[in-house]
Amino acid sequence: MSEKDNNLTPWQQKNREYQKQKGGEKPKSSIPKRFTVTKFFNENLENKVETDEINDEAELESEEVESTAPIDEAYTYEEAEEVDESVEDETIEDYELAYNKFKAQSVSSESKTEDLPPKRREPLSPTLRKMWLALLIVGLVFLGSAYEVSPLSKIGAFSVTGNTHENAQQVAAASTLKTGNTVFSILRNRSRIEQKIESQFPRISTVKLVYHFPNKFEAVIAEHKNAVYVQQGGQVFLVLDNGYIVKDQKVDTKHLAKIPVLKSFTDAETKEFVQAYETLKPSLQVLITNVTKTPTDATKDFIALDMSDGNQVRVSLSEMADKLPYYPSVAKQITAPQVVDMEAGIYAKSKAAYDQDLSTLASQKAASLSASKAQAESASSAAAANSTTASSN
Repeated sequence: MSEKDNNLTPWQQKNREYQKQKGGEKPKSSIPKRFTVTKFFNENLENKVETDEINDEAELESEEVESTAPIDEAYTYEEAEEVDESVEDETIEDYELAYNKFKAQSVSSESKTEDLPPKRREPLSPTLRKMWLALLIVGLVFLGSAYEVSPLSKIGAFSVTGNTHENAQQVAAASTLKTGNTVFSILRNRSRIEQKIESQFPRISTVKLVYHFPNKFEAVIAEHKNAVYVQQGGQVFLVLDNGYIVKDQKVDTKHLAKIPVLKSFTDAETKEFVQAYETLKPSLQVLITNVTKTPTDATKDFIALDMSDGNQVRVSLSEMADKLPYYPSVAKQITAPQVVDMEAGIYAKSKAAYDQDLSTLASQKAASLSASKAQAESASSAAAANSTTASSN
């Protein structure tokens, strides 16, 4: 025992031994379970405990050496243990402070990581920014040149759709397209090719040249509809909805479609009729069966239309498109068969009465003609007699 230890009181010596025994034992982890968060954090806490104990022991020794005040013998081991427990409580409080500080640092580091702005993409270098337009032009020129020399730039196939009466091969020949034609040249002259096909085929209404990638073309055809028949010189011809008379094809009169038949109409009159006919509603078109010319002194282009309901409509050809749409409302008010006259206004008569009126008018006209003829003959006879008397005198 050193001289320093001899100067201590018996209680101080026992307390010194107690502290050495307590410090010599490996302290059990007095850290509460709530502080065992990670191995790293626990190790830091244990190191902090050992460091705190060593510091406490050194402070205690320094206080014992420096203290000259008498020590009360009544200070027992129980009081010492209470002091140790208070120290332990202070150590736990230090642990809690350290844990809270560590947790706050972790949360702040995570929030800082989340608040970091996303990395910006590196902009193009100044050289590329200046050259991108030139590079784009060069690339397009290269691709265009490669396409021009490739077989894909030439027409590969040509098809015709929508044709019912016209032959597809004849349409292809009329288009004047050949195998060596380039796609660009065909697209450039598309309108001219379409007009050329339309002009050579009267039945064709419209032609649309459609391009299919990479080198296919399709002629989509719409043909004129059949409008009426016309009977000329003992033959029947088909008339299209544009007024064109198909005279190169004979029509079998035994198998006529349910469309009107014009009798003894000229080509011009046929075209005029079809133009007016196409303006009518389909429900009215299907009622017309036969059309004949019935001119009068007042109306030279007067025509008679036989209707499928048994009535007959008489109207001038030039006014047909304007007056004939009134027929359905008139037909509801009469009982067939009757004649609906639209020459001067609109009125209806039975066929027998109308025919009687026509015969009366015809007889009156004939009598008037004969009277005028007789008067002319008597006038010429009187003139001849007068001339004879004058010559004899």
